[in-house]
Amino acid sequence: MLVSVLGHAKDHDWHDRLHAMEHQGRVETVAIPEAEAARKRIRLRSDRGRDCAIALPRDQSLADGAVLYCDEALAIIARVDGAARLRLRPASVDDALRLGHWCGNLHWKVVFLPGAMEVVLEGPVQPYLDRLRDLHELADFAVHPPHEH
Repeated sequence: MLVSVLGHAKDHDWHDRLHAMEHQGRVETVAIPEAEAARKRIRLRSDRGRDCAIALPRDQSLADGAVLYCDEALAIIARVDGAARLRLRPASVDDALRLGHWCGNLHWKVVFLPGAMEVVLEGPVQPYLDRLRDLHELADFAVHPPHEH
């Protein structure tokens, strides 16, 4: 059971230790789709087949490079994939509220940016564009093509 984020693989305190452990074959990774990274409880397998259950406290979140376990024999690190995203840029605050409400009702995973939001694509882009076309009657926003994160 992995119950906390101990640090980040790029942090100075972790980098050298994990690098040495990698050379000794003592680092495993768990691949987490970006759309699932906000979850606090996940069950999955590491890249070497180890069954892993993640149960994080509410104040912690998964990110690429999160160190989930480490002792002298083994380290387990999260690898969050960079799924394609569709960027939506609302024209006003009112439009942003409508857009956010709409995306929430559709249960779309979103990432908020200054002045924009990105929808994490969990499939082909066309169904997302089709649904957004319906919203253009209610809100003014620009849609930018999908890109890998």
